[in-house]
Amino acid sequence: MRQSLLSILFLASATLLAGDPAKDLPKFQGGDLQKYWNDACARCHGFNGNGRDNNGAPLPDAGFDFTDSRKANKKKDSDWVKITLEGKEKMPAFKDKMSADDVQKMVAIMRKFSAK
Repeated sequence: MRQSLLSILFLASATLLAGDPAKDLPKFQGGDLQKYWNDACARCHGFNGNGRDNNGAPLPDAGFDFTDSRKANKKKDSDWVKITLEGKEKMPAFKDKMSADDVQKMVAIMRKFSAK
């Protein structure tokens, strides 16, 4: 019983310390979506959409590689909107950061990476 209680307390404290990965992401205030990509999305997806830093090294929390057009183009725009709003695996949910309409507009930036 005591060991179970200690395990529960440990897990609860670890969860509190880990926090919400989306908490420190800025909220989109309208305006320049490319700037928002650079401020929020490039942390994991890179400025070029490939999940790498400017030196070509994988980012610590590398996200989906949008430059892989074979994989990127398998998804419909509605899929990208859903994943962005609800999150998936390491991808945090942006439902409290962006509107669905703004995310739909952001898909054009995502698609731009796979068109190169």
